[in-house]
Amino acid sequence: MAETSCLEVVDPTGVSGWDELVSCHPETTVFHTSSWARVLSSTYGYRPTYFMWVEGGKIIALLPFMEIRSWLTKTRGVSLPFTDECVPILANGLSYLEVLPPVIDFAESRSWKTLEFRGRARGMSNLPVAAEYLSHEVDLSGGEEETCSRIRDNAQRNVRKAEREGVSAEPDRTPAGMREFYRLNCLTRKEHGLPPQPVRFFENIREHILNKGLGTLLLARYRGKPISGAVFLHFGQKAIYKYGASDRSYQHLRGNNLVFRVGIRLLCSQKFRTLSFGRTDLHHEGLRQFKLSWGATEKSLQYVRYNVQSKTYLSTKKNRGMVPWENTLSKLPIPVLRFIGSIAYRHVG
Repeated sequence: MAETSCLEVVDPTGVSGWDELVSCHPETTVFHTSSWARVLSSTYGYRPTYFMWVEGGKIIALLPFMEIRSWLTKTRGVSLPFTDECVPILANGLSYLEVLPPVIDFAESRSWKTLEFRGRARGMSNLPVAAEYLSHEVDLSGGEEETCSRIRDNAQRNVRKAEREGVSAEPDRTPAGMREFYRLNCLTRKEHGLPPQPVRFFENIREHILNKGLGTLLLARYRGKPISGAVFLHFGQKAIYKYGASDRSYQHLRGNNLVFRVGIRLLCSQKFRTLSFGRTDLHHEGLRQFKLSWGATEKSLQYVRYNVQSKTYLSTKKNRGMVPWENTLSKLPIPVLRFIGSIAYRHVG
């Protein structure tokens, strides 16, 4: 790294013009923006701790972290919590190993137990795998017609079925629309044996992301009733499918398929070049096939975790399938699950 470069540890929510600073790097996504930092810090009380190297007034390296202080999971640095993938930004041929030492020094000074990187950057290819998932990405660069030509026949049939049944899908970023999505999300999380995220998390997404033009909430309705929905986030030329939810009793109407088809049309019209479907657990074959049906390219998504105290990289067990407590949680009433989620998620990160 050049001698003229300067390390700064910053909170992007307090840096004027932050999004413009990071927008010039091809790996930047909405997760690198100050808006996403506000969502995480406002919802969970995390401390934004972004390591930034500046040269000639431009960012040449960026390692974004949130400091999680928890009596349950200890003090950690995560890049970034509740974010499927957020790779370090490295310009000018820099390697991850060149910028890591001062980050470790800072982590030690703040008594961080671990550093977690969600995704690999230059110089990280040989590091142990702490967790592994699949990621899927659709190429939108050829426009709507070319993109849709790669959609599998079964997905196309499901879209046509939804349309025949009278299902419609439209953007809705109103408070009422987000409340409906949260209701659907609670149903979906219960079905999967998981507590829903706190309602303020989605309220903050609406305030800091959707209202700033960095995302879209699509709701599918049948006879006026919301039956499924999806939240797409976007920044620069990259779009990300972040959350989906539905009412299982209307599954036969294929509202989810219509939401994705309308989402692709909307994103293509706005000239986004890629659509990421986020991460998929290795054992979720049904979800994997659903994402592949939209013409997505599949790759491995790997997390790296560094133990600050022992100065070693951690290698974790294989991702598991459904565990007993998920079956137990699926039987609990939604108000109880909401209460659990309001307490637990800030510790999980």
